Amino acid sequence: MGLLDGKVAIVSGIGPGLGQANAHALAREGAHVVLAARRADYLEQVRGEITAAGGSAIAVPTNIVDRAQCDALVAATLGEWGRVDVVVHNAFRSSLFQSFENADLAKWRKIYDVNVWGALELTQAALPALKETAADHGDASIVFILSMSQRKIRADEIDYASSKGAVRTAMQGLAYELGPHKVRVNAVAPGWIGGPNVEMYLGWQASERDVDVSVIRGEREAEIPLREIPPQDDIANSVVFFASPWSRVITGQTLDVNGGEYFG
Repeated sequence: MGLLDGKVAIVSGIGPGLGQANAHALAREGAHVVLAARRADYLEQVRGEITAAGGSAIAVPTNIVDRAQCDALVAATLGEWGRVDVVVHNAFRSSLFQSFENADLAKWRKIYDVNVWGALELTQAALPALKETAADHGDASIVFILSMSQRKIRADEIDYASSKGAVRTAMQGLAYELGPHKVRVNAVAPGWIGGPNVEMYLGWQASERDVDVSVIRGEREAEIPLREIPPQDDIANSVVFFASPWSRVITGQTLDVNGGEYFG
């Protein structure tokens, strides 16, 4: 028996990093998982991995910036399993890593379009189904993936960090509004995420400085009290927690999952 047996979870932003880790973790705990992202080929790959491991998943190509596609995603979920228990917002557009003074603010809008408006479009599209599930079963859950960058400010990341800050405020407001309906709204805020994207970045840094990648990894780990870059699978377990009955009376909260690099 898994923590999420019989529940149905939509996960946006299925990619090679935390998105697919979240999907695998939810499926491992018994959830039927609906995989959403723009790339159909990658969705099918992850769906195949989950089903091969004995899990249950469908793939629905979706651009969350488009409300009609969000509505179609929810409709496909209801058509397959008749309910929505959990929505995990993992889709994102990353920083341009430029100073504000030199930034093209039109490109900032594209970051906000995905990180803020896309997440809200999908939330609003799924809300009737989430409220129905909560009314029938006593609980439903929305989980936003935030970032340590909106707490530990770094140079040249204002675009991405501020978008995640906006999502955090929206998360708290939604938790307050939806609490009476037993729809819980929380967030996980990772720091460094141990997975393919970070490994690529560490490798690039090592190449730029002409040192072994272990040197770069050691520098990053030295900033973290637990002395390791948190693996993406461990971060995904925090998402499972917020999706599960173990967090039934928790809402409006952000869980920092960063090995202690930032204390909230």
